[in-house]
Amino acid sequence: MGNFVEYINEGREEGLKQGLKQGLKQGEKNKSIEIAKNMLKLNIDVNIISQSTGLNIEEINKLKE
Repeated sequence: MGNFVEYINEGREEGLKQGLKQGLKQGEKNKSIEIAKNMLKLNIDVNIISQSTGLNIEEINKLKE
């Protein structure tokens, strides 16, 4: 029975790690979008915004809408 509990705990731990990793990734993406929006307000070229934020040109152009 101990092996089953260890297996469950390992699965739970792995799930938490994956959730944290996905949350951090989404947070970084949201921050990049926020920065890109601010740069667009300053009329900065989309190529510079793309290089600065890691967003692609298409993503940046959608933010203009």
